[in-house]
Amino acid sequence: MIVLGIESSCDETGLAILEIDDAGVSSIRGEVLSSQVALHEKYGGVVPELASREHMRNLPVLCEELFDTTGISRKDVDGIGVTCGPGLKGCLLMGVTFAQGLGLSEKIPVFPVNHIEGHILSGELHEPTIKPPYLTLVVSGGHTEIILVEGLGRYTCLCRTRDDAAGEAFDKSANLLELQYPGGARLAGWADKGAPSARFKVPRVAREMEDFSFSGLKTAVALMVKRNREELFGDEKLFADVCWAIQDGIVDPLVVKVSREVNARRLPLVVCGGVSANAELRRRLTEKCRTVYFPPMKHCIDNGAMIAYVAARYLAAGTKPPHIDIFSRWPVETLSDFYGVAHG
Repeated sequence: MIVLGIESSCDETGLAILEIDDAGVSSIRGEVLSSQVALHEKYGGVVPELASREHMRNLPVLCEELFDTTGISRKDVDGIGVTCGPGLKGCLLMGVTFAQGLGLSEKIPVFPVNHIEGHILSGELHEPTIKPPYLTLVVSGGHTEIILVEGLGRYTCLCRTRDDAAGEAFDKSANLLELQYPGGARLAGWADKGAPSARFKVPRVAREMEDFSFSGLKTAVALMVKRNREELFGDEKLFADVCWAIQDGIVDPLVVKVSREVNARRLPLVVCGGVSANAELRRRLTEKCRTVYFPPMKHCIDNGAMIAYVAARYLAAGTKPPHIDIFSRWPVETLSDFYGVAHG
C-alpha cells in the first residue's frame, strides 16, 4: 500500500510518500518539506495570508519533486491523506484543494486527517512496538494536552491548556526578550547556558492546576523584563539565567502532570509536537517516566509522513473517506464519531 501525505496547517509545506507492506511494516519512501521561517521572520510571527499563498506556490513544485526523486508513479498511489485541521483555515484550504484535485485526476481516495492525530501516531510510525493503550503528551505552538490513546480514532483528553500552549509561552516570552523569530528555540538555547537563580523565578501556577495554563507566565516575564531591562540586556549571564527560569516555568508543569498520569496508569508515554524537541523536556521526562518515546527530531515539527501514516491506517482498516471539510479547531476526542467506526 502506498499513501501520499500532505501537510499545510500552518507555515510548513510537507509531503511524504509512505509504503506499508503486507506485514504492516511502514517505510518512508521519500519526503519533502518547505519552511516559511524566512518569509515570516520580519513580521515576528506567521502571517496567515502570506502563508496560504506560499503553500499554493509550494505544493505543485514539491509534489513533482517527490514523485521524481522516489520514482513512484501517481498511478501507484492507493490513498492520499491531507491535513484538514486544526490549523489556519487559508493554509488548510490550499492543501485540501490540491489533494482533492490530485485525487480526482487519478481516481485516488482522499482521507481528511486530523493534524494532532498525526502527531500522536508518529510514535507508532517510528516505533512499531508501541501499541495502545498508551499516553501522549502533545506539546506544540498551539496545543498542550495529555491524551489517552486506546486505539485508532479512539482518544480521551485527560488534560489540556486553558489558554496559551507551551510553544506559545516559549515564543511570547522570547518576543518579550527581543529574541529573533522563531524565538522559542533561541530562548531554549540561551537557557542551556543559564542556571537556577534565587533572584529570577517564574511562578509555577500551572503545576497545581487540573489543566495547563501558561498565560500567567507571560505576564510574569513581562514584569521581570520591565523591572530589570537595563541590567538584563547588558549581562549575558543574567540573560541566560532568566531564560533558564522561563524554560523551567514551562517544562516543570508539563513534567509534573504527565509523569503523574504515567505513574498512576502504568502506561508508556509518547511525546510529540514541536516542543518535544526541547532538550530539557526530554531529559526530565526520561528521568521521571519508565518508558518514554520521542519521534526523530525532524518529525517533531509538522511533516507529511505523519499525515500519510494516519491515512494509511484508516485505509488499511477499510474506512471509507468521510466528507472533507476544514476545521480551525478539531479535538481528537471527536474522531470516533467523525469516522463513524470504532477502531481497535
